[in-house]
Amino acid sequence: MLDPKAVLRSILALALACGAAFTATGANASEEVSFTTSDGVSIQATFSHPKGRARVPAVILLHQLGGDRHAWNALAHKLTGNNYAVLAIDLRGHGGSTAFGESTRTYKDFSDADYSAMIKDVRAAAAYLRGRKDVNGGRLAVIGASIGANLSLQYAAEDMQVRTVVMLSPGLNYRSLKTLPYVETYDKRALFMVVAEGDAYSYESCRKIKEAARLASPLKLKVYKGGDHGTALLRTHEGLDEIIIAWLLNHLVNG
Repeated sequence: MLDPKAVLRSILALALACGAAFTATGANASEEVSFTTSDGVSIQATFSHPKGRARVPAVILLHQLGGDRHAWNALAHKLTGNNYAVLAIDLRGHGGSTAFGESTRTYKDFSDADYSAMIKDVRAAAAYLRGRKDVNGGRLAVIGASIGANLSLQYAAEDMQVRTVVMLSPGLNYRSLKTLPYVETYDKRALFMVVAEGDAYSYESCRKIKEAARLASPLKLKVYKGGDHGTALLRTHEGLDEIIIAWLLNHLVNG
Protein backbone atom coordinates (compact mmCIF):
# COMPACT_ATOMS: atom_id res chain seq x y z
CA MET A 1 0.00 0.00 0.00
CA LEU A 2 1.33 3.43 -0.92
CA ASP A 3 2.20 5.82 1.88
CA PRO A 4 0.03 8.95 1.32
CA LYS A 5 2.71 11.18 2.84
CA ALA A 6 5.36 9.74 0.52
CA VAL A 7 3.10 10.32 -2.48
CA LEU A 8 2.50 13.91 -1.36
CA ARG A 9 6.22 14.49 -0.95
CA SER A 10 6.83 13.16 -4.47
CA ILE A 11 4.16 15.44 -5.93
CA LEU A 12 5.60 18.46 -4.13
CA ALA A 13 9.12 17.59 -5.30
CA LEU A 14 7.92 17.30 -8.89
CA ALA A 15 6.08 20.61 -8.66
CA LEU A 16 9.16 22.32 -7.29
CA ALA A 17 11.32 20.82 -10.02
CA CYS A 18 8.92 22.01 -12.70
CA GLY A 19 8.79 25.44 -11.12
CA ALA A 20 12.57 25.64 -11.06
CA ALA A 21 12.76 24.67 -14.72
CA PHE A 22 10.20 27.32 -15.59
CA THR A 23 12.14 29.96 -13.68
CA ALA A 24 15.41 28.96 -15.35
CA THR A 25 13.99 29.34 -18.84
CA GLY A 26 11.55 32.12 -18.06
CA ALA A 27 14.14 34.90 -18.37
CA ASN A 28 13.74 34.84 -22.15
CA ALA A 29 10.77 34.13 -24.36
CA SER A 30 10.83 31.28 -26.88
CA GLU A 31 8.06 30.20 -29.22
CA GLU A 32 7.48 27.85 -32.11
CA VAL A 33 6.49 29.81 -35.23
CA SER A 34 5.85 29.12 -38.89
CA PHE A 35 5.69 31.13 -42.09
CA THR A 36 5.27 30.37 -45.77
CA THR A 37 7.79 30.92 -48.55
CA SER A 38 7.02 32.57 -51.87
CA ASP A 39 6.64 29.12 -53.46
CA GLY A 40 4.28 27.77 -50.80
CA VAL A 41 6.56 25.80 -48.46
CA SER A 42 5.65 25.95 -44.76
CA ILE A 43 8.78 26.71 -42.73
CA GLN A 44 8.85 25.72 -39.06
CA ALA A 45 11.11 27.71 -36.76
CA THR A 46 11.92 28.59 -33.17
CA PHE A 47 11.96 32.29 -32.31
CA SER A 48 13.66 33.45 -29.12
CA HIS A 49 13.72 36.94 -27.70
CA PRO A 50 15.34 38.50 -24.61
CA LYS A 51 12.59 39.27 -22.14
CA GLY A 52 11.87 42.93 -21.58
CA ARG A 53 13.97 44.14 -24.51
CA ALA A 54 12.60 46.05 -27.50
CA ARG A 55 13.88 46.20 -31.09
CA VAL A 56 16.98 44.10 -30.58
CA PRO A 57 19.39 42.95 -33.32
CA ALA A 58 18.46 39.57 -34.78
CA VAL A 59 20.29 36.43 -35.88
CA ILE A 60 19.05 33.81 -38.35
CA LEU A 61 20.45 30.30 -37.83
CA LEU A 62 20.69 27.90 -40.80
CA HIS A 63 21.52 24.24 -40.14
CA GLN A 64 23.46 21.78 -42.28
CA LEU A 65 22.24 19.08 -44.64
CA GLY A 66 20.26 16.41 -42.80
CA GLY A 67 20.02 18.50 -39.62
CA ASP A 68 17.35 20.74 -38.18
CA ARG A 69 16.95 23.89 -36.11
CA HIS A 70 17.55 22.09 -32.82
CA ALA A 71 21.24 21.69 -33.66
CA TRP A 72 21.53 25.36 -32.67
CA ASN A 73 19.75 25.11 -29.29
CA ALA A 74 22.80 25.80 -27.12
CA LEU A 75 24.04 28.71 -29.23
CA ALA A 76 20.54 30.16 -29.58
CA HIS A 77 20.18 30.14 -25.79
CA LYS A 78 23.46 32.02 -25.35
CA LEU A 79 22.64 34.51 -28.09
CA THR A 80 19.29 35.32 -26.51
CA GLY A 81 21.03 35.70 -23.17
CA ASN A 82 23.23 38.32 -24.83
CA ASN A 83 20.20 40.32 -26.01
CA TYR A 84 19.78 39.04 -29.56
CA ALA A 85 16.54 37.88 -31.09
CA VAL A 86 17.15 34.48 -32.68
CA LEU A 87 15.28 32.66 -35.42
CA ALA A 88 16.42 29.08 -36.00
CA ILE A 89 14.61 27.55 -38.97
CA ASP A 90 14.13 24.10 -40.42
CA LEU A 91 15.14 24.44 -44.05
CA ARG A 92 12.71 22.95 -46.55
CA GLY A 93 12.66 19.17 -46.51
CA HIS A 94 14.17 19.07 -43.02
CA GLY A 95 12.68 18.73 -39.54
CA GLY A 96 9.14 20.08 -39.52
CA SER A 97 9.43 21.91 -42.87
CA THR A 98 8.12 19.13 -45.09
CA ALA A 99 4.78 20.60 -46.19
CA PHE A 100 4.97 21.72 -49.82
CA GLY A 101 1.42 22.91 -50.35
CA GLU A 102 -0.70 19.77 -50.36
CA SER A 103 2.25 17.38 -50.61
CA THR A 104 4.98 16.26 -48.21
CA ARG A 105 8.62 16.05 -49.22
CA THR A 106 12.04 15.57 -47.64
CA TYR A 107 15.52 16.60 -48.76
CA LYS A 108 16.39 12.98 -49.55
CA ASP A 109 14.45 13.31 -52.81
CA PHE A 110 15.67 16.81 -53.72
CA SER A 111 17.16 17.84 -57.04
CA ASP A 112 19.72 20.62 -57.38
CA ALA A 113 16.85 22.96 -58.20
CA ASP A 114 15.19 22.08 -54.89
CA TYR A 115 18.36 22.92 -52.99
CA SER A 116 18.73 26.19 -54.89
CA ALA A 117 15.18 27.08 -53.83
CA MET A 118 16.25 27.04 -50.16
CA ILE A 119 17.22 30.70 -50.57
CA LYS A 120 13.47 31.38 -50.46
CA ASP A 121 13.41 29.92 -46.94
CA VAL A 122 15.99 32.48 -45.80
CA ARG A 123 14.12 35.32 -47.49
CA ALA A 124 10.93 34.30 -45.70
CA ALA A 125 12.81 34.10 -42.39
CA ALA A 126 14.17 37.63 -42.79
CA ALA A 127 10.71 38.91 -43.74
CA TYR A 128 9.24 37.27 -40.64
CA LEU A 129 11.78 38.98 -38.40
CA ARG A 130 11.23 42.35 -40.00
CA GLY A 131 7.52 41.98 -39.45
CA ARG A 132 8.03 41.89 -35.69
CA LYS A 133 8.00 45.09 -33.64
CA ASP A 134 10.47 43.64 -31.11
CA VAL A 135 13.20 43.14 -33.72
CA ASN A 136 15.50 45.71 -35.31
CA GLY A 137 15.34 44.52 -38.92
CA GLY A 138 18.14 46.86 -39.90
CA ARG A 139 20.61 44.93 -37.74
CA LEU A 140 20.57 41.37 -38.97
CA ALA A 141 23.22 38.61 -38.96
CA VAL A 142 23.08 35.16 -40.51
CA ILE A 143 24.97 32.16 -39.11
CA GLY A 144 25.05 28.98 -41.16
CA ALA A 145 26.60 25.52 -41.02
CA SER A 146 27.81 23.68 -44.13
CA ILE A 147 25.07 24.05 -46.76
CA GLY A 148 23.50 26.61 -44.41
CA ALA A 149 26.78 28.54 -44.48
CA ASN A 150 26.62 28.75 -48.27
CA LEU A 151 23.02 29.94 -48.01
CA SER A 152 23.99 32.59 -45.47
CA LEU A 153 26.49 34.18 -47.85
CA GLN A 154 24.14 33.93 -50.81
CA TYR A 155 21.34 35.64 -48.91
CA ALA A 156 23.59 38.37 -47.52
CA ALA A 157 24.77 39.17 -51.04
CA GLU A 158 21.23 40.25 -51.92
CA ASP A 159 20.26 41.83 -48.58
CA MET A 160 22.56 44.71 -47.73
CA GLN A 161 20.95 45.10 -44.29
CA VAL A 162 22.73 41.91 -43.21
CA ARG A 163 25.61 43.35 -41.19
CA THR A 164 27.69 40.18 -40.91
CA VAL A 165 27.76 36.48 -41.75
CA VAL A 166 29.32 33.63 -39.76
CA MET A 167 30.02 30.48 -41.77
CA LEU A 168 30.81 27.16 -40.13
CA SER A 169 32.42 24.75 -42.63
CA PRO A 170 31.34 26.42 -45.89
CA GLY A 171 32.13 24.86 -49.25
CA LEU A 172 32.67 26.11 -52.77
CA ASN A 173 29.69 24.07 -53.89
CA TYR A 174 27.24 22.10 -51.77
CA ARG A 175 24.38 20.59 -53.80
CA SER A 176 24.54 23.42 -56.38
CA LEU A 177 24.70 26.11 -53.66
CA LYS A 178 27.94 27.96 -54.42
CA THR A 179 29.88 30.63 -52.55
CA LEU A 180 32.37 32.31 -54.88
CA PRO A 181 29.72 33.89 -57.15
CA TYR A 182 28.44 35.87 -54.13
CA VAL A 183 31.72 37.01 -52.59
CA GLU A 184 32.11 40.15 -54.70
CA THR A 185 28.54 41.31 -54.07
CA TYR A 186 29.03 40.73 -50.34
CA ASP A 187 31.51 43.59 -50.65
CA LYS A 188 32.95 45.30 -47.54
CA ARG A 189 30.95 43.76 -44.71
CA ALA A 190 32.38 41.64 -41.88
CA LEU A 191 32.80 37.94 -42.70
CA PHE A 192 33.84 35.20 -40.26
CA MET A 193 34.60 31.61 -41.33
CA VAL A 194 35.30 28.65 -39.06
CA VAL A 195 36.67 25.30 -40.21
CA ALA A 196 38.60 22.25 -39.04
CA GLU A 197 41.79 21.58 -40.98
CA GLY A 198 40.97 17.87 -41.21
CA ASP A 199 37.69 18.70 -42.98
CA ALA A 200 39.60 18.72 -46.26
CA TYR A 201 37.01 19.99 -48.74
CA SER A 202 35.73 22.75 -46.47
CA TYR A 203 39.23 23.75 -45.41
CA GLU A 204 40.36 24.17 -49.01
CA SER A 205 37.09 25.97 -49.81
CA CYS A 206 37.67 28.43 -46.98
CA ARG A 207 41.13 29.23 -48.27
CA LYS A 208 39.73 30.01 -51.72
CA ILE A 209 36.82 32.01 -50.32
CA LYS A 210 39.23 34.05 -48.19
CA GLU A 211 41.41 34.76 -51.21
CA ALA A 212 38.40 35.86 -53.27
CA ALA A 213 36.76 37.92 -50.51
CA ARG A 214 39.36 40.65 -50.54
CA LEU A 215 36.79 43.39 -50.01
CA ALA A 216 35.24 41.85 -46.89
CA SER A 217 36.24 43.89 -43.87
CA PRO A 218 37.13 42.54 -41.49
CA LEU A 219 37.65 39.02 -42.83
CA LYS A 220 38.51 36.30 -40.32
CA LEU A 221 39.20 32.60 -40.83
CA LYS A 222 39.55 30.51 -37.68
CA VAL A 223 41.01 27.04 -38.16
CA TYR A 224 40.73 24.28 -35.56
CA LYS A 225 42.50 20.96 -35.34
CA GLY A 226 40.55 17.80 -36.11
CA GLY A 227 37.89 17.06 -38.66
CA ASP A 228 34.63 18.32 -37.16
CA HIS A 229 32.08 19.75 -39.55
CA GLY A 230 29.33 22.33 -39.20
CA THR A 231 27.62 22.63 -35.82
CA ALA A 232 29.86 19.86 -34.46
CA LEU A 233 32.55 22.55 -34.21
CA LEU A 234 30.48 24.25 -31.50
CA ARG A 235 30.20 21.04 -29.50
CA THR A 236 33.84 20.04 -29.60
CA HIS A 237 35.67 23.37 -29.44
CA GLU A 238 35.00 25.08 -26.15
CA GLY A 239 34.78 28.84 -26.38
CA LEU A 240 33.78 29.05 -30.04
CA ASP A 241 30.32 30.23 -29.02
CA GLU A 242 31.86 33.08 -27.03
CA ILE A 243 34.05 34.03 -29.98
CA ILE A 244 30.95 34.22 -32.19
CA ILE A 245 29.13 36.34 -29.60
CA ALA A 246 32.09 38.73 -29.41
CA TRP A 247 32.13 38.92 -33.21
CA LEU A 248 28.45 39.85 -33.26
CA LEU A 249 28.98 42.52 -30.61
CA ASN A 250 31.67 44.15 -32.72
CA HIS A 251 30.06 43.81 -36.15
CA LEU A 252 26.31 43.59 -35.61
CA VAL A 253 25.70 45.75 -32.55
CA ASN A 254 28.58 48.22 -32.74
CA GLY A 255 29.44 47.85 -36.43
